[in-house]
Amino acid sequence: MPTRFAMTNAWTYRRADRAGIVELASWRGAGSLGLRPHFHDEAQIVLVLSGSRAFRINGATVTVPAGHAALIPAGLLHAPIPTADAETVCLNAYLPASRACSSLRVMRAGNRWRSVDEISAEHIREIADDILSQAPSSPAGYTDRAKLGVALTESAEPIGDIAAGLGRSREGFSRLVRRELGVAPHAFRLLARLNLARQLLRAGEPIAAAAADAGFSDQSHLTRLFRGTFGTTPGVYWRD
Repeated sequence: MPTRFAMTNAWTYRRADRAGIVELASWRGAGSLGLRPHFHDEAQIVLVLSGSRAFRINGATVTVPAGHAALIPAGLLHAPIPTADAETVCLNAYLPASRACSSLRVMRAGNRWRSVDEISAEHIREIADDILSQAPSSPAGYTDRAKLGVALTESAEPIGDIAAGLGRSREGFSRLVRRELGVAPHAFRLLARLNLARQLLRAGEPIAAAAADAGFSDQSHLTRLFRGTFGTTPGVYWRD
């Protein structure tokens, strides 16, 4: 039975409660919403039913038109940018990180659905399988980029100490992180904390506790960043 969504001019999130799918989010509105650059701990399927979505990735603009799907790998920095279509209808599905290729992939999905309510978990897994079957093997350097992300998120050490542990100066390490991950080390850590807060909220943790556990100064600090990054407030996300 497809998950049903209240269609408004905002992102609406729903726990998928299905094997192989972490979460679903839908959008219906005039054009699409621009958001801060971010990455996800999960792979993201973007399925556009009408209008279009556009992203800034690695200095280039990638457009996903109606009838197409994109697979954004876990950890890939991307900035959704606004579009001016009369109406955009889109479904995002977040899958375990193992269900991904190492670079963005876009493919034609056809015009089989009139609304996101018609899209089943089986449809989403089928799209993921189709994209992955066409994906090349991981490019050189992909593992090194993943290790950089792990070094920044799994250690509470100051950036300078992490750099020294890798045999680099702080400045040299910061340049490396910018080149490989797309943002400065502190910005990468902030995005990782936002992802942690989202995971805690998804698990039902109260907003104030999730903010504290993810390292934010207070609930309002989390709310400002969460809204600009994920297109909804922690309160609405938690209730969904």
